[in-house]
Amino acid sequence: MKTWKKNMEETKQHYIDWWNHKGIVLNMWEHFQEGVTPHADIPAPAPAKDLNQKWFDPEWRAEYLDWYVAHSSLMADMLPVANTQLGPGSLAAILGGVFEGGEDTIWIHPNPNYTDDIVFDPENAAWKLHKDLLRACKKKAQGHYYVGMPDLMEGLDVLAAIKGTDKVLLDTVMQPEVLEHQMQQINDIYFKVFDELYDIIREGDEMAFCYFSAWAPGKMTKLQSDISTMISEDDFRRFVQPFIREQCQKIDYTLYHLDGVGAMRHLPALLEIEELNAIQWTPGVGEPQGGSSKWYDLYKQILAGGKSILASWVTLDELKPLLDNIGAEGVHLEMDFHNEKEVEQAMRIVEEYRGSSSSSIDTNTENIKENTEMQNETIHVQTSQQEDEELKPLFDAIVGGKLEPAVEVTKKAIEKGVPPQDIINNYMIKAMGEIGERFQNGKAFVPQLLMAGRAMKGALELLKPLLQGNASATIGRVVIGTVKGDLHDIGKNLVASMLEGSGFEVINIGIDVPADKFVQAVQENHADILCMSALLTTTMTYMKDVIAAVDAAGIRDKVKIMVGGAPVNQAFADEIGADGYSDNANSAVKVAKQLIGAA
Repeated sequence: MKTWKKNMEETKQHYIDWWNHKGIVLNMWEHFQEGVTPHADIPAPAPAKDLNQKWFDPEWRAEYLDWYVAHSSLMADMLPVANTQLGPGSLAAILGGVFEGGEDTIWIHPNPNYTDDIVFDPENAAWKLHKDLLRACKKKAQGHYYVGMPDLMEGLDVLAAIKGTDKVLLDTVMQPEVLEHQMQQINDIYFKVFDELYDIIREGDEMAFCYFSAWAPGKMTKLQSDISTMISEDDFRRFVQPFIREQCQKIDYTLYHLDGVGAMRHLPALLEIEELNAIQWTPGVGEPQGGSSKWYDLYKQILAGGKSILASWVTLDELKPLLDNIGAEGVHLEMDFHNEKEVEQAMRIVEEYRGSSSSSIDTNTENIKENTEMQNETIHVQTSQQEDEELKPLFDAIVGGKLEPAVEVTKKAIEKGVPPQDIINNYMIKAMGEIGERFQNGKAFVPQLLMAGRAMKGALELLKPLLQGNASATIGRVVIGTVKGDLHDIGKNLVASMLEGSGFEVINIGIDVPADKFVQAVQENHADILCMSALLTTTMTYMKDVIAAVDAAGIRDKVKIMVGGAPVNQAFADEIGADGYSDNANSAVKVAKQLIGAA
């Protein structure tokens, strides 16, 4: 293999050292083309006719990637690799999920024919597409560059993509044995798929991976469990760790993608996996990127645990301070380069550290661990000594997420003539408030919140017929949805459950909601509050369009507008003219009550 990268052998050695927890890799995930002398005279293909061709036409993508790599900078340890990804977690499409091409990524919708028995179908169209794409790219590459392994992903994240996130989280409580069986099914299929794709793309034993544009002298993969931000440490060790460990045992070189501050609590469980080689850190929206001094202690803990690190989106001014603080052994730097001059500057800095065995790693991790552990606070449940002991089990059932007991207690209360509003105000709302506080304090996680919402809704359904026509039955009416272009619903659904459990009537209009549908729902339901959610920075700006549409409809003075979601903050809410903002489901209730004067 004779690649377009002149120093490929040097880069290979840097990677081999890094996999063995030594030295530095100086790389960049995405390539840049501006000011780069092409490696070959390869013309760009005609623009894609549509999104379908852009993502799902193997021949067109092979031509485009051939041009792309030929015109990309390959300085330092930047790799000549064709990015063949078919969306994050494309194993989900192979297992029946539905592809949809977007402007910047590929969405994978749940499998409409999903059953709890997960089976690999060799005739699946998405599976054939994976192989056709890799073969087309391999043929076009002619040994000038590597064809990257798509981001197949694994485990809970894949199951969430084909089944739905909320259903998977509920399964951790309701049918854990089934969930464990499904995790093993997905792992078994993963190995079959990975091995067959590896045989297409490998160069000898070598391969490259699309995600983070990494190389290894043998089989390698990127592992993750982004859904782990929503589950407890115990559930991580039960439903994630064993299957990650199996992958690390069967694949030679493994890199775990640790995503978000909420996932940091699972680091000890990852460090327990002896076969895991390296951990990559993604801080998440609203946090400083990987070169920030905020993450030095985290990197030290990973290195002290015997794993290499991958720090992402490091800027040139952060490079030297980062290496001064964490050392120069087992460090993979994904830089934020804009031109080759910046690459040259970074190379000069890194050369000062290469070959040095000195390290400033503090192997005393006790203090480091304290930075990632959540505060332990005692939750005190304040209840009135005069409350009805017969209805106290309703509070306990909702907090405990037990549907059947919640329904049974509510039935008996109705039979005894307890006013529905008393049941809601004195037990349901207080119970949802309690689970919300536990969630906010790190004593409960998303599965527990979902289970509590399920129990509350089951009991509430018995009361709704008795409340019809009662103007005081709800404290306000809320329309809630995820904005156009965004298919995420778990956060929005949590907020909806908390609002409903706190006395609001909630009209949930779903995901990918255009402005006119928001306006229509507000008008038809005479809503007091309009809630919008977004999980992507590319979609949150649409919230401004919705507010403009509400204003154009002449109803802006009749409805309060709340916004939320991972990339949204108070400054953005103020900028677009929203009335309220919340960063979690529990505080959303407080904000909503304040907006209508019910706090």
